[in-house]
Amino acid sequence: MGAYLNRPVVEKEKEEGSGDKFSYACTTMQGWRASQEDAHNCVVDLHPEWHMFAVYDGHGGTEVSKFTSAKLPGFLKERKFWESEDIGECLQKAFVDFDDFIRAEDSMKLLKEIANEGKPRRTPGDDAQDEADRIDTIEESAIPITELLKQYGGGVGGGLGKNLLRAFLQNRGDDSDSDEDEEMDEAEGEEEEEAEEEDQEKKENKDDVDVEADIQKDAEKGDVEGEEEKKTKKVQKRCSKSPIQSEAKKSKSDESEDAKASSSSGQEKGAEVEDEESSDNDFVADEDAEDEDQSDEEMEGPDFGQLMLGGGGIEVPGEDSGTTACVVLVGNDKVIVANAGDSRAILCRAGKAIDLSVDHKPEDDVETKRIHAAGGTIEDGRVNGGLNLSRAFGDHAYKKNHALHLKDQMITAHPDIKIESLTPEDEFLVVACDGIWNSMESQQVADFVSKLLAEGKTCAEVCDALCDACLAESTEGDGTGCDNMTVICTNFKR
Repeated sequence: MGAYLNRPVVEKEKEEGSGDKFSYACTTMQGWRASQEDAHNCVVDLHPEWHMFAVYDGHGGTEVSKFTSAKLPGFLKERKFWESEDIGECLQKAFVDFDDFIRAEDSMKLLKEIANEGKPRRTPGDDAQDEADRIDTIEESAIPITELLKQYGGGVGGGLGKNLLRAFLQNRGDDSDSDEDEEMDEAEGEEEEEAEEEDQEKKENKDDVDVEADIQKDAEKGDVEGEEEKKTKKVQKRCSKSPIQSEAKKSKSDESEDAKASSSSGQEKGAEVEDEESSDNDFVADEDAEDEDQSDEEMEGPDFGQLMLGGGGIEVPGEDSGTTACVVLVGNDKVIVANAGDSRAILCRAGKAIDLSVDHKPEDDVETKRIHAAGGTIEDGRVNGGLNLSRAFGDHAYKKNHALHLKDQMITAHPDIKIESLTPEDEFLVVACDGIWNSMESQQVADFVSKLLAEGKTCAEVCDALCDACLAESTEGDGTGCDNMTVICTNFKR
């Protein structure tokens, strides 16, 4: 699961309005998640007699959901779907074409801008520094963790280095405290020996640079970060790429052989990174990228808890992020739903919930066949061990099989279409992300909304109450009620 807050954000963003013969409202709530990645559309008169209500459940970042919210209404309007003899086919083609539009050069630039909103501005030289850091990371992946801690943490015997090493050993998953203590003792013993050698060198070489003094001097000038902060961040970054040592005690010859093997592995990983950046022909799924339920936790200070190990690589907006899309078009006494992903729309008719979309999950037969045909796998309900959904805009890192059309990739934006004629018995529509549907079934939502509307509540009050009802009391369960929430209610009986 993704990172959760200590307490949920229950403040709500609202939108409400009305059209001919209906009223509507939308509520979004961040909840327990570290950030809000949902977006939506409520567009009255997209075209005369046609209205659009849509929910976009983003993952891996908010850029694709925001981009879709800003661009898709105009994109559909340009297609003039209302003039098509087969509206469903027209919408399906529009969805796939829009997904292709997302990976266009101009679109990728805009996605990057959206992803960087709220982040500190970059200064000249930052790109070069990032590239230098990337190369350093690859080279240092061959260095044992204790050596890295000595280089960047002030020694394993000191406060920072010792805390980092202990966190590393605990994160590794060892069950034996004694083994951990032995490694700590061994590392500290080695440090003491090296400290004696360093003292001797300082006596013989009077020109040695006092590194700590330089760092303090630069910090006073404002040129660099504080000593401990700088060390912590650099160790954190390097350790995220460092190999895990599998045994507590090794001879020096064994350590040398392991270092050589790790160096070779690091060079191979570096080649893979460069290959991926220079060509789109090959794709290796990143184990840590593209999890709908995962985001980075902020680490602060020397004692930041768990060290995140494993490595990732640079995430690219639109490549490593995406969004579901449940689009509802209302007009001409019809409701048309185009859905890609696991957001959902329902229509309440005479008190009964009618599903207007089907949630797309990797384990579904249709989805499984397409994923396998595209060369993908399904591990624990996740595509290539990453995404736990099977249809979405974006996520182009999963769409690299050049022998197949874009709609046939393991993750596809090709939507299911459902067209339902409206009747006098139809009461309201609800469109929502899975943060709602994971907590309530379709009929439960219909009953909940019906009761409140019968009490005279507005659509806005209904949406607010639904979010509050679905919010979990804590994050100790299976994640139900801990997701972002976005819900739209459209009332035909106002």
